[in-house]
Amino acid sequence: MISLLQLRLKEHLSAALAWIKLYGQSDRGDVTTSPQVFIGDIPPKRKNTPDRTVREVPCVVIVPLSGHIEVEDGAATSVALIALSCCVYNPDREENGDVTGVESDLANLVSAVCAALLPCAEGEPLARRFVLVPDEKGKTLAWVRPEEQPGPFASATITSRWHFKGWE
Repeated sequence: MISLLQLRLKEHLSAALAWIKLYGQSDRGDVTTSPQVFIGDIPPKRKNTPDRTVREVPCVVIVPLSGHIEVEDGAATSVALIALSCCVYNPDREENGDVTGVESDLANLVSAVCAALLPCAEGEPLARRFVLVPDEKGKTLAWVRPEEQPGPFASATITSRWHFKGWE
């Protein structure tokens, strides 16, 4: 069932993020593109010329972290903790060296992912089955950004907790 949740997340986010255009890399050089959505891991970088390596960014990577079954009054509910890793690329720098372009792109992508998923916690389950719920601390779609970021790339991880019934 977790694999079905991942597939539905990929479909939902791919459609919901199609409007957002961010810097990306391609075989033709830097381009403006919509974020791609992957399950499990970002594809490996590839060399398209001897001096240029291309990464599949911007992207969101769906990674299952853990899961368990909760039983209450004889009814079982599956719980899955899913990480959504948001990765961006933007080589633009301010004249003073600030990397505001990549920071802005990361903020926009995190916000767009959260906006796309929030209805799943407000009465519109994903695929009519998967309900987004707060974590143990009462937070829905909490995100964190590592301190060390290899510019011109940046990433943040959104943690999501999902409840769903079995194969009924």
